[in-house]
Amino acid sequence: MSALGWWLAACGAPAPAPAPVAAVQARAWLEAVGDGGGTLVVQVGYDPAGQVSWADPAVDRLHFVDAGPPQRERIGGREVLTSRWTFTGAPGSYEIPALVASWTGDGGPVEAATSPLFVDLGVPPLGRDGELADIEEPGRVWAIPWGAVAVGGGVSALLLGGVGLALWRGRRAPPPAPVDPPDIRVLRAWDAIRGDASLSDEEKATRLSGLFRAYVEEVLGFPATAWTTSEILDRLGQLAHLPEGNMPRAKRLLRATDRVKFAGVRAGSDLFAEGDADLRAFIGSTRPRAWSDT
Repeated sequence: MSALGWWLAACGAPAPAPAPVAAVQARAWLEAVGDGGGTLVVQVGYDPAGQVSWADPAVDRLHFVDAGPPQRERIGGREVLTSRWTFTGAPGSYEIPALVASWTGDGGPVEAATSPLFVDLGVPPLGRDGELADIEEPGRVWAIPWGAVAVGGGVSALLLGGVGLALWRGRRAPPPAPVDPPDIRVLRAWDAIRGDASLSDEEKATRLSGLFRAYVEEVLGFPATAWTTSEILDRLGQLAHLPEGNMPRAKRLLRATDRVKFAGVRAGSDLFAEGDADLRAFIGSTRPRAWSDT
């Protein structure tokens, strides 16, 4: 909802109706890519009133192995399936084409496609060094007087070396700027997102969820940005020293943003206020401590 929509809702004016949610949504990403292979993750959210299906990935010279049955979650009345395939292949650059998920139910078949993905195994990505190796420089027409160049270059090098040494002794390079700790970076980013009137509720919910996951990954040391909500909550529940109250905070924040992202639930007037409070309380009790902290 835009800033104007929030203002009208606060004043008692009727809020605009939420945009309809597609019967099926799909996205894909890569994990743990190395020289020999990696993992492809496909996540499909759909209306459980129908059935959903999709084909296994297939790419020439890549071998895919299903990592097991899809993980199933119920988020705001929507079913969300997360599937994983490990893949291996010879060194080279590959394109994993878009995977199409098909939903059948009332209203006819509906399809959703992921974005194509590109992966390099054992070779640098194309264009990384900014040069084209198969283009040869043409031969020079005239000969270089190497004797004169060597004499002149030696004298110039001595002069420049002396000047450079003098400058280096008189002027040291400044130390690198300190990097802000994760708690400050995340809260600063969230303040900017929350105050951006150009972002929709879905965009703010998605970014709030992403910031929380990134903070958990950096501070608590597990890949929260690549895990589902259920996997994150299971892992947090296993942390014996997680401060009390943080499990319900994480669950409220992740489930509320999931309902906005996947089920098209319109954010209530308190959603972002409660999410802000849960985010700040979670960070305040888990942020890295410095010697100067009291």
